Amino acid sequence: MQKFQLQDYRLEPEGKIAKRMIYKDANVICFILNIASGASLPPHTHFDCTVLLQVLTGKASVNVDGNSLAAAEQDLIQLDGPEKMSVDNVGEETLALYVSISPAPPNDQYTKDANL
Repeated sequence: MQKFQLQDYRLEPEGKIAKRMIYKDANVICFILNIASGASLPPHTHFDCTVLLQVLTGKASVNVDGNSLAAAEQDLIQLDGPEKMSVDNVGEETLALYVSISPAPPNDQYTKDANL
């Protein structure tokens, strides 16, 4: 058993986005995605994985296959991996998303911290 403090992975991005890995194994990866006010996560897909996004703080527009969905604190959104998605921070504060992807993506580059 392990316990994680989500606050330890939340931060103000130096650029537009800061991804901080929380946990990874062959079955799942979990991370916090910190998106600066006015910034966007570019369109992308997630292979054949299932993606869950929970808004911890802030306001987002989640764009999936050409459709937009407003999301705010405590909202949970489920996506299928092949769906093309992007996220816009439409709020005035840093958007913090808790993200889980299962099974873990096939490429190890997706399981590392990142600054964009």
